[in-house]
Amino acid sequence: MRRQDIQDIKLGPRQITFDFEHKVLKDQNLVMSCIKYQTEKHGYDILDEFIQYVKESHDLSEFEILQYIFWFAQDLKIHFRIDEKNLEPHKVKKILLKSAEQSVKIITNRSIDDSIFQDVKCFYQKLSEEKSLDNYDDQYEFARLLAKKIRDWEGCLKSYKSAAQKPYFPGKKEIDDCLYFTKKISAKLDSFSLINTFYNNKEQILKLVDDVKTISEFYTEHIDIWETLIKSVEEFSKNLPELKKNLDIAAGFDRLKQILSSSKPYDMIIEAVELLKKVKAYNNIIVENKTELCRIAALTEINDMIERMKNHLDAHKADQDLRNKSLYFLRIINKNISKAKNIKDIDFFINDAEDQFDTFWEEIIFRCLGGGDNEKLS
Repeated sequence: MRRQDIQDIKLGPRQITFDFEHKVLKDQNLVMSCIKYQTEKHGYDILDEFIQYVKESHDLSEFEILQYIFWFAQDLKIHFRIDEKNLEPHKVKKILLKSAEQSVKIITNRSIDDSIFQDVKCFYQKLSEEKSLDNYDDQYEFARLLAKKIRDWEGCLKSYKSAAQKPYFPGKKEIDDCLYFTKKISAKLDSFSLINTFYNNKEQILKLVDDVKTISEFYTEHIDIWETLIKSVEEFSKNLPELKKNLDIAAGFDRLKQILSSSKPYDMIIEAVELLKKVKAYNNIIVENKTELCRIAALTEINDMIERMKNHLDAHKADQDLRNKSLYFLRIINKNISKAKNIKDIDFFINDAEDQFDTFWEEIIFRCLGGGDNEKLS
């Protein structure tokens, strides 16, 4: 096999054209009949030997034969085996690109009993809620549908895997278990094994579908409220002594923490929303009371600064310009504290007031006494 032929192998969806319908399908059928004939005689085909066999018997290029074989593998009509391990077409392509001499077996896929085939079709129709599977009378096409569904489940689970690793976020164990199971069943690379896997693992597959649906619903519909719940419980914890004074609110807060720590909180979201509203309303009252007490203390401190500054100005006989300048910033901060909505802002204004107070205090000494006063502030 030429390396360029291997490189040019196309995998994935194929665009059907007029020529494809006629010549290519005819050639494909020819190659497939050769595969069946050879495997009936020997049990399997060796890829490079088989290509030479078909090339010598029919008017087809090595690349055409190779491409058709890989399409058959992609359609689950055959599968590849290297060192007694079944491998997907794209993996075999990578291996051959590294070593075109690698021995690759071609194994035809067995036909499954029709009663099992029909049973799995009915089962799949129920779990997928598809209206009709009339277009999937061919077991190879149906097996491809099953393989695609497994990939969809894996993609969905992997999209939420990183979020589920974070503290207080559920689903980590379910996602890991489901991905382990999908990896196990997706290793069935032929239609016979894949359909049989669905037939023999109905209970586990139903659980998988239910878990995927539950986890997907949580991370698409409830993620915002869950993040709010985490943030709110952390905020409520700051006021725990005050919350515990109200037994009903304390019980609600404890229940919120239980829900937050649950490995499967999916059925408790509505309850959590109602409890969150209740505890948050009470916590807001606590915060408002704390803020008001802090505001009163801050305003008292600012008023004390104003009086001390006035006395300092009088003692040094400061002019009107220096007097206005020294008192103006304290009066502005007084107004800001009166309007502040939280303790953090009040603390910021107080710290700012203290810094500027010291600056103006020293400026008054410097301008009025030439910097000779070593008076300290308390």
